[in-house]
Amino acid sequence: MGDTYTKEQCYAMLEKSVKEYYDGLSLYMTNPNIPVGVQASLVELAYNVGIGTAGNSTMMKLANQGKYAAACNELRKWVKAGGNTVQGLVNRRQDSKVQLCMRGLR
Repeated sequence: MGDTYTKEQCYAMLEKSVKEYYDGLSLYMTNPNIPVGVQASLVELAYNVGIGTAGNSTMMKLANQGKYAAACNELRKWVKAGGNTVQGLVNRRQDSKVQLCMRGLR
């Protein structure tokens, strides 16, 4: 009926996947001071749109310039699938912005 995994195996797979995306995305990060929340949102975006797309995005450029709030605001642009705005993506990007990206920013 399909593969089954233990909770520990799932955590290990998630950790491996996050590391792969972070390592790939880190090649685009030229600012060592990007806050963890902004980095987390970038990794989440990379998981959805690809490392190269996220790495070359305006969001990454703004984060590298230290314009963190502006970088977080870029998430609202990533809400289309097949050329159409998808409410689920609107909701997800807003949640990522509030819960991850903007967290801890002054």
